[in-house]
Amino acid sequence: MTGRRAGTNAPTDPGADRAEPRFEDALAKLEALVHRLESGELDLEQALGTFEEGVSLAKLCSVRLEAAELRIRKLEEGAGGLTERALDLEDDE
Repeated sequence: MTGRRAGTNAPTDPGADRAEPRFEDALAKLEALVHRLESGELDLEQALGTFEEGVSLAKLCSVRLEAAELRIRKLEEGAGGLTERALDLEDDE
């Protein structure tokens, strides 16, 4: 039987003995990695490894955000009809 995580379609990693980080933790780690890369203090190999980790965390965050958006849409649909509105993210800047 092919291993899959409960509640997801992602295959399990037999070598992974820890759960994926929460969205907030992954985002904080991603921000820390960006700061390390921007500092210019890493050598090439360290920078590449840090970049790879950042890409992985960015994908994880993106998947989590998409799942949250889908849940919100389903809740709005279930609350008496579809009410779609644009998310206003401009206030964060």
